[in-house]
Amino acid sequence: MKDFAGKTAVVTGGTRGIGRAISLHLARRGARVFSLYARDRKQAEALEEIARLEDLSVTCLRGDLTDEEKFQGVVTALGEATDTVDFLVHSAASGVHRNAMELTPKHLAWTFNVNVFAAHNLIRTLSPKLAPGGRIVGVTSSGGTRVIPYYAAVGSSKGALESLFRHYAVELASKGISVNCVCPGLVVTDAVEAFPDKERRIEVATRQTPSGKLTTPEAVAELVGFLCSEPAAQIIGQTIVIDGGKTLPS
Repeated sequence: MKDFAGKTAVVTGGTRGIGRAISLHLARRGARVFSLYARDRKQAEALEEIARLEDLSVTCLRGDLTDEEKFQGVVTALGEATDTVDFLVHSAASGVHRNAMELTPKHLAWTFNVNVFAAHNLIRTLSPKLAPGGRIVGVTSSGGTRVIPYYAAVGSSKGALESLFRHYAVELASKGISVNCVCPGLVVTDAVEAFPDKERRIEVATRQTPSGKLTTPEAVAELVGFLCSEPAAQIIGQTIVIDGGKTLPS
């Protein structure tokens, strides 16, 4: 299915984990994808090799979006490569995993810079390239509305991101641009390795999920793909949970 042929997508954090799955999903549906990343060149090379083998249009652009000079470099590269952006997906995320009372202002600043401020700067900058029918999708988490151990910094940034995206949704709806968030449950990616209680967290999440299985990066990518499709045009300003029912029981 190449229903996204002729479309251009930009995916932050697009070379690993959920972002990598999104990049591949959109590319396999025919989109020209620009996958942004900050540091890990090996992950980018691995994605580029998959794209080469499958004859997909995926270009990896390196640049830490929290650094103004590198941010401008990425924006310039995108400007030279494409006049329009149809899909803008913010999947990049980072943060300090500590309890709230252990967080310093520096910890919070780092987390919010990556998860919120860099995204806002990119969306503001690229919004003139978004034509009617454009889509903006943010990847958030249940920590934005619920208390999760060692997740105060990331969770609060995700809550801020969801709120900000609702404002984008209202302001851009009249231009034919739909803005939404997807909220996965625990997805086992490289990011989970940062948790000090990784194994226990995975075991508990699996046991407490009614479906009996954790959400995969590919399932999240499928949902993002749906939100980018024409039938989803009237879904505006929503945070759609995909967690196997994990957040339903009290």
